[in-house]
Amino acid sequence: MEKNYERLRTSARKRVVVFLLTCCLVCTHTILCASIYGQKRLDIVLNDILLVDVLKYIDTQTEYAVLYRSDQLNKIKLKSVSFKDATVDEVLSFCLRNTGFSYQINENTIVISKRVGQKDVLPQQKVIRNIRGTVMDQKQDPLPGATVIIKGTTIGTVTNTDGKFTLKVPEDMKTLLVSFVGYKSKEVQLGVADSVTVVLEEDVVAMEDVVVTGFFERKKEGYAGTVTTIKKEDLQKLSTGNIFTTISTIDAGFKINEDNVNGSNPNKLPDFTIRGKGSFQNGSTSPLFILDGFEVSAEKIFDMDVNRIETITLLKDASATILYGSRAANGVVVIETVAPKAGQLRVTYDFKPTIAFADLTGYDLMDAKEKLEYERLAGLYDHTGDLNENYEKDVDYYSRYKNILEGVDTYWLSQPVENSFSHAHSLYVEGGVENVRYGIDASYNQQKGVMKESGRDRMGLGFSLIYRIKDKVTIKNYVSYAYTKAYNSPYGDFSIYGRLNPYERVRDDKGELIPLLLNGDSNPLYDAELPGRDFTKTQEFNEQLSVDWIMGDGFRLRGQLSVSKSNSETEKYTSPFASQYVLEQRNPETGTQEYVPIEKRGELSLSTGNVISVASNVTLNYNKLVAEKHLFYLGLGMEVNTSNNRSNGYRLTGFPDDRYSDPSFAIQYKEDTRASSSESVTRAIGFFGNLNYIYDNRFFVDGSLRYDGSSQFGADNKYASFWSLGGGWNIHNESFWSKTSLINMLKVRYSYGITGNQEFSAYQAKTMYKFQVDRLYGTLIPATLMGYGNPDLKWQTQRQSNIGLDFGMMQDRFRMTFNYYRKRTKGMLTSITVAPSLGFSSDSFTANLGEIKNVGYELNLNMVFIRDRSKDLEWAVFFQGANNENTLVKISNQLKGINDQNNANKTTPGAVYEEGQSMSAIKAVKSLGIDPVTGQEIFVKRDGTLSYTWDANDKILCGDSEPKWFGNIGTNLFWKGWNLNMVFKYSFGADYYNQTLASRVEGANPAENADRRVLNDRWTTPGSHALYKNIKEYTTTFISTRFVQKENTVQLSSLSLSYDFPREWLKKYRVNTLRLSFFANDLFRLSTIKEERGLSYPFQRSFVFGLNVGF
Repeated sequence: MEKNYERLRTSARKRVVVFLLTCCLVCTHTILCASIYGQKRLDIVLNDILLVDVLKYIDTQTEYAVLYRSDQLNKIKLKSVSFKDATVDEVLSFCLRNTGFSYQINENTIVISKRVGQKDVLPQQKVIRNIRGTVMDQKQDPLPGATVIIKGTTIGTVTNTDGKFTLKVPEDMKTLLVSFVGYKSKEVQLGVADSVTVVLEEDVVAMEDVVVTGFFERKKEGYAGTVTTIKKEDLQKLSTGNIFTTISTIDAGFKINEDNVNGSNPNKLPDFTIRGKGSFQNGSTSPLFILDGFEVSAEKIFDMDVNRIETITLLKDASATILYGSRAANGVVVIETVAPKAGQLRVTYDFKPTIAFADLTGYDLMDAKEKLEYERLAGLYDHTGDLNENYEKDVDYYSRYKNILEGVDTYWLSQPVENSFSHAHSLYVEGGVENVRYGIDASYNQQKGVMKESGRDRMGLGFSLIYRIKDKVTIKNYVSYAYTKAYNSPYGDFSIYGRLNPYERVRDDKGELIPLLLNGDSNPLYDAELPGRDFTKTQEFNEQLSVDWIMGDGFRLRGQLSVSKSNSETEKYTSPFASQYVLEQRNPETGTQEYVPIEKRGELSLSTGNVISVASNVTLNYNKLVAEKHLFYLGLGMEVNTSNNRSNGYRLTGFPDDRYSDPSFAIQYKEDTRASSSESVTRAIGFFGNLNYIYDNRFFVDGSLRYDGSSQFGADNKYASFWSLGGGWNIHNESFWSKTSLINMLKVRYSYGITGNQEFSAYQAKTMYKFQVDRLYGTLIPATLMGYGNPDLKWQTQRQSNIGLDFGMMQDRFRMTFNYYRKRTKGMLTSITVAPSLGFSSDSFTANLGEIKNVGYELNLNMVFIRDRSKDLEWAVFFQGANNENTLVKISNQLKGINDQNNANKTTPGAVYEEGQSMSAIKAVKSLGIDPVTGQEIFVKRDGTLSYTWDANDKILCGDSEPKWFGNIGTNLFWKGWNLNMVFKYSFGADYYNQTLASRVEGANPAENADRRVLNDRWTTPGSHALYKNIKEYTTTFISTRFVQKENTVQLSSLSLSYDFPREWLKKYRVNTLRLSFFANDLFRLSTIKEERGLSYPFQRSFVFGLNVGF
């Protein structure tokens, strides 16, 4: 096995080396190409031509931009110009001789100016000033390649790599115009001094006033869709260790459903929705994720370095998501990564160590004395007529009592958990000139879970290159490698420890772990210390290329291509000496421990997966302003995607020893299993278009159409169309609206559209067969029917409407956004149960079965109470609230059958599929509580009569687990570099079936530990009023309204404090930026109900420290 590991490590090293060499080759190739391009040779044969025509020829045929004053050169003629394979220097030297002008080449700019000592052709420009200056950004970083021009002329220069320039300026010209791509142009008035410092501001219009949809960019003021934009600065204020939790903390509309089973498991993706569920349990409710223009999995976003993110845009309604057509029903999350900036080499390093503690406040278990007393009261040791049985009971009781007297009181919940330490590192290197920019990103994140030896390691490496040609064509290339290793705790399911008895010893007198406990249960600590492994490793290589051509006259063409390949390997090994293979008896002769037969001992599960995805799209944009009032945006596009997924796996048993855990040492496949493999291919194509019209910045209309084709649906329904139409009114831009009004923004908008969902299996519409390799028919391999195909299977569609209001006053010191939406999903896909006579080996017939309706609203309020720029002080408060009501409008008879199966469940509420009801509704038998006379629970039957007998047919709808109102409340205080941020999450009005009361209090098994409330409020004698049945009646507790409770919660989800050091102070140490930060997550949680939280994996409280430094 060690050889195998060594082979894997060697292979991994080779892949990394190949990857790095590829990056170097790509970079070198590009630089060489740029160099060769800069040395381009010219062939010119011209007679009687103006000098400016030659300069224009050089400007168009080379990469150089030629700057000159046309009024000085347009009268200079050249008799003949003849060159063969000449350099630019040779041509310019010849053409400018005897003209009184000279040239200067700086980077990719040629500046033509008068020679020193020459008289200017304009008499008023006799005195020349030599102006020196520096151009930098707001962070005091120099901007190389910035253009500096004398206003009103073409005379100018460009800054060097240090952002410095020198320019000869006529004395009577007092204004310079400074510009740089991505920054606002600035006019500089020249005074008496001959040196200037110019600070340019970033042009943040694209971030604040433009909506990024992934395909097109639209002016926000004329956009009808519902979007939320999260900027890099917003992400830096939070550090939850989970990008999805961070998004949910910023926008409550991105709702994460609390997972009470998996808690804070670092290897479990959270369950999240945008505006309710639109599918049954077998369909995805997760939104679509778009990363730099391409669809990616939620797991990729889960594992990516948050420092790479520039913006996150949540697209919520049909008008916003329609361009993604059949994939947009659950919303779209568009993520744009940081692009390298031109300038000197800049290095940014981010370090975040994290300390986490298990949150066990939801548990209130009995100690050793209480647990033994509970067993006694429950009658476990009551004597009967059998003397031998009575003797055994006494022995059991006193052996446990003896342990208690000796001080045994094991708190089992603390055994598998630990205070974890994690650390994350991120490095980003960027630089270049305006035409060629590069960026290198590297990250490593070792996230440890609070259960021992669990965690998730992530590593990423990427290289980006941006090449611009004359501000017309931009070529972007990004190649990356990502590695993830998720490892699960060998201590098993956390719920096991909540059931173990506290009077049990962990180790024997020799200090060795006890494999079997007093009641015969396995000791999970014994298994945890045995050699074993349970991990999943994933590697992904990705190549992204885009070409953006600004064609002129408002046209822009963009093409994108992405190729990714991922490999995954999952391995789980269980030792042959694990307690599950231990027999209770020992060898009578040797006294050694005996085990089950060797061929059944130990287990190794191995599975591998390979996914190759290719995605491409082409878009054409056009914008035009007509008569200063009519603004048109037109976009057309095409998208093609394909994905090939292969996997295989097997389970082996019969390992003689932990030293021989390689598959070759296994004796056999696990009983009733064989090696398995699968392959699936999905292909999709889409055509889309968008038209946006804005009249005088007052009225706007937005329409989109998409036509999709997919291999996942029936032969008769492979294609479908989707569309949306929206409009709005910017009332604040009306002439009758007072410009001095306190209200500076008032906008109403409405949209309606049809989107779809295709997050389903690849071959759901096809008839599937399974080969029976263990049942040969002669020399042939027979195949059995797995599921019958459905050629009529249609696309699941969703009709959405949204009405919104955007309001701002006092220069946006108070802002409000309100949205009311209605969503109706038709043709929902689900697997249905079919008759056994059809010969299916599984219930795999897929059909369009019903309709779901979601109705809700969202409210966002932002209030800036203090804004004093002179004191560098700002205090703001925000409030977010949302509501969603889910209703099943129509279901089929087959789905009603599934509902009948769920309804028969006796101990836990199941999904409710009833027309007119919510999918999150709770059904239980109505209860009047415990009868004081008999101690039995009184149930109310459907006809109103009372009964002591529980009947599933008497279940009624008694609540809904969806809250009536949920959201975030937070505040932000900024003062002189200090930033304090606090966010509370709240949820009100949800109904909750308290499973802790049902199974860990009243229905508790006295042989296991339980909630301390098991000892209180029990019925004892006739006439006693109690919440729970007699303590000796520990039969199964069936579902009743007695345990349905109203849940209201408030929790401090995030608290952060950061400080940005002053730049003036940092300059002394040649540091550009320095930020220290502290984050605390999930500090406390208040709830109206008491329950055990984190059943299979506990929740956690984490504290994160941050260091961010830039050079």
